[in-house]
Amino acid sequence: MKKNLLAKAAALLFCAGLIAALFLPAPAIDLAEAFQPVSWRHLLGTTPLGQSVAAQILAGAGQTVFLAVGALALCLAAALLLTGLSFLLPSPAARAYAFLIDAWLSIPGIFIALSIGFFLPQSFVSVLTALVLSEFAAIQKFFLQRLGEVRKSDYITAAHVMGAAGGHTLAAHVLPRLGRDAGYLFFLTLPSIVLSLASLEFLGVQTGAERLSLGMQIAIYKDYILLYPHLSLAPVAALLLLLFLLHESAKLVRGSAES
Repeated sequence: MKKNLLAKAAALLFCAGLIAALFLPAPAIDLAEAFQPVSWRHLLGTTPLGQSVAAQILAGAGQTVFLAVGALALCLAAALLLTGLSFLLPSPAARAYAFLIDAWLSIPGIFIALSIGFFLPQSFVSVLTALVLSEFAAIQKFFLQRLGEVRKSDYITAAHVMGAAGGHTLAAHVLPRLGRDAGYLFFLTLPSIVLSLASLEFLGVQTGAERLSLGMQIAIYKDYILLYPHLSLAPVAALLLLLFLLHESAKLVRGSAES
């Protein structure tokens, strides 16, 4: 019961922060307030441009979540589409595609992401592309394994015996089941995508947007760690809190799936 209450509180806090990040304006620049320390007036201090660190962290958390959600949604959609095509392919072609995914998995995701990020210009597109290509193989492997289990199920066997077309079986039986798995996987994978995004931004793959996401804030303000530790430590703490809230919120989805 206590764990369930904690998960609900985490989900509520996460949603409240996301709504605030969505509707609050970007932190205003005020050079006269630059490098202000932590105080009652500035709860987390100010940046070199005089922006409130607290306001920037809130905006950055929203930016991080929106980017991660977009990348994960694209990745899941592509994986579902190609899993459906794999179901319709002849067995040799389906096995060849599965072998390709296994080979893709052998390449470290961070290497793929950094390669894509450094070749493309700094933008939302480069970050999304790097995230999708680095995470796609693992998600596709999960769906292919689930597809193998679905193929062995009684209703798929019955559909083949009754002469149902492959497209009908895919639309009526396979995709609905994989779709439920996709919804479950989305919430379980989102924390790791957020962490991957922050890692990529820290290593230099950035969007160049006005609102700095948490990984970009950590990367930009790391050089101030000795003189103004609040600048770099605050986004680190915010990222850890965000990961905790996402992890706890995912327990609600896991609990509903198991019940």
